[in-house]
Amino acid sequence: MAGDRDMTSAAVRWHDLAADRLTLLRGTGIVALGFALGASIQSEWIYSELVPEWAQVDLWRRLAANGTAVLGLVAALAVLRAHRPRSVVAVVGRAAVAAVFMGVLRVAAQVSLGVHPLDDMPTLVAEVVTGAFIAFVSAGIGVWMLISRRRMRVAARAVERQVVSVELALQALEAEEIRVRRQVAEGLHGTVQQRLLLVDARLAAAEARAAGVLPDVAEEIALARAELAQSREQDVRQMSRLLYPERLEMGLVPAVRALLGRLPATIATRLQVGDELRALDDPSEVGLTVAERLLAVRVVEEAVSNALKNGPPALVEAELDLVADELRIVVSNDGDPYVPPAEPDPASGTARLDQRLRLVGGALRVVPRTPTGARVEATMRLGVLVDDR
Repeated sequence: MAGDRDMTSAAVRWHDLAADRLTLLRGTGIVALGFALGASIQSEWIYSELVPEWAQVDLWRRLAANGTAVLGLVAALAVLRAHRPRSVVAVVGRAAVAAVFMGVLRVAAQVSLGVHPLDDMPTLVAEVVTGAFIAFVSAGIGVWMLISRRRMRVAARAVERQVVSVELALQALEAEEIRVRRQVAEGLHGTVQQRLLLVDARLAAAEARAAGVLPDVAEEIALARAELAQSREQDVRQMSRLLYPERLEMGLVPAVRALLGRLPATIATRLQVGDELRALDDPSEVGLTVAERLLAVRVVEEAVSNALKNGPPALVEAELDLVADELRIVVSNDGDPYVPPAEPDPASGTARLDQRLRLVGGALRVVPRTPTGARVEATMRLGVLVDDR
């Protein structure tokens, strides 16, 4: 793993250096080329109008000399590796050396192409100084572009690290929530029920002893045992299912089907699942994580609970589908007409689920269903949550 990280870091550094080199050379070259074209055309016009004896120099000679100088400037920056130093002073220093080289190369090209004679030293010195100054300005603009790119890259990576930190924290919280839910559910299903069975056994023994002596006490004990059995079979099991839904380990679809199967027989249910989601939800494959299944089942639970509270429906429909990398959940019922609240309650289960889904790039909303009832629509982006398996 350490070797892979080193290789990745080296690849990123190489990519950064290549991007810095391209930014510096391209920016400097474009600016210097603009100066070269403008200076050549301007010189041709000035000399033809004001210095007729210099007008015999062809425009192409000036363009060739200046173009050679621009190529020399770009090559010098590449050879000097002006993009590598992290210090601004070091980058500017190498750019200055490249600028002087361009000034000398420009004059040499001008002399070789017959733009200026070799013995005209004042003109040649002036051309060297002017060319070096133009080159330094061009390289300075290229350096500014390089520094701006570096700063934007640093800022972008800082934001990326912050986003990753938030996602890692979210994943850790989700994994801890699943662990606690599973542990408490197993405790309710195992330890608590076992203790209740032990209490029931003691009450059975006390009922047997009191049957012949204190029949009224025996009857009270029998009623207490009945209530205890009902609480053990319904309340404890129901709380265990709420904490960790039944069949969740088998997949999202079996868990939702088990949830709908617990509704009263007077309420018809219908579950529609897309083919892509069925393939992804296969527990034998690396598909939906336990955290993703749990959040999706909580959405269906909340929608079903609201349907039961706001008027007994005759039909509850659930649709699960996969769209790109998002899980789409739609639960509708034909109960009483849904009237949106004037002010949403931030403490309601629907609002809390919406906040939870927004943390993973999703959302939840409740809308009226035609002709009656309500429709809960939720989306959640997959690949954000992890589990502790």
